[in-house]
Amino acid sequence: MLTSTQGFVFRTTVWSETSVIAKVFTLEGGLQSYMVKGVRSKGCKQNKQNLLQPLSYVDITYYKNSKRELQYVKELKPAKQWCTIPFDFRKTAIVFFMTELLYKTVREEEVNPFLFRHIEQELERLDEQEDSLAHFPITFMLSTASLLGIEPLNNYDHSCRCVFNLKEGCYVTNMECYKGREENLLSEEMSGVLYQYLSEDKDCMTATLPQRRQLLKSLLEYYKIHFDGLSNFQSHIVLHEVL
Repeated sequence: MLTSTQGFVFRTTVWSETSVIAKVFTLEGGLQSYMVKGVRSKGCKQNKQNLLQPLSYVDITYYKNSKRELQYVKELKPAKQWCTIPFDFRKTAIVFFMTELLYKTVREEEVNPFLFRHIEQELERLDEQEDSLAHFPITFMLSTASLLGIEPLNNYDHSCRCVFNLKEGCYVTNMECYKGREENLLSEEMSGVLYQYLSEDKDCMTATLPQRRQLLKSLLEYYKIHFDGLSNFQSHIVLHEVL
């Protein structure tokens, strides 16, 4: 039965000389696997290959077979094309980072229309944004965390010393209770920087380059604590070079 859906390409794997298997996060079916034939043949047009780039937003028409995990694609075309992302190496690096984070945290066939629309909106924001790109990976990680069920609690208290606990996902004040477990605690400085981003006040986002790098590293640790399979994360290394 021919069926159509929209989706974001997360990853492709070479299957044969001319075909690939694409992991696509779809609106109706969550993360699905599709066989795309002919995409690697010599006569294949470049625009078809471009449709399988990380986080390409595509319309897919495929032969649905509920008895198979792998569905066969009949037609693939763009659902939306970006104006600036393909031509800005900084934005391309951010997209690779977004893709790796999503691929390693989104569960198979877990339908999440709110996350789907969130990805669409974040890509639109990235495509339109010209300044403050250095903050984008951090704000994306924090806004996405809430849709993945690991939203950090913003219970920062200005009246006393408090630090953020990566394992508990909230600010804590009694540091004496965590002796011997300090590896899960951010420093007071970085806890304050995180609070700036959690407050979502653009005027408060004054983090320096070293602070942004440290916070990004800490947020990756936060994700690793709450998700299996986030080891060997690589794309943030490129971000350090371009942002």
